[in-house]
Amino acid sequence: MTKYTVKQLKDMIQEGVAIDISHADNAKRTEIEKEEEYYRQIGYASGIYGCNGKLLQGHKTGKLYAIAGRTQAIYIF
Repeated sequence: MTKYTVKQLKDMIQEGVAIDISHADNAKRTEIEKEEEYYRQIGYASGIYGCNGKLLQGHKTGKLYAIAGRTQAIYIF
């Protein structure tokens, strides 16, 4: 698993490489699971207080999903 900085994750979102799910809820998670079947974590960002972000990859489409920041989405996904 690759370690990223939060800035790198935000840059991926800005450049269109990854889809921003930083403020996603359970409904969005269900929507992604219907489209992808499942997803796996391929990267993370960590800091003094623990996990600050995640990079996920969908199974069917291979799309990247990024959580950039200490938000509730870290615990949902």
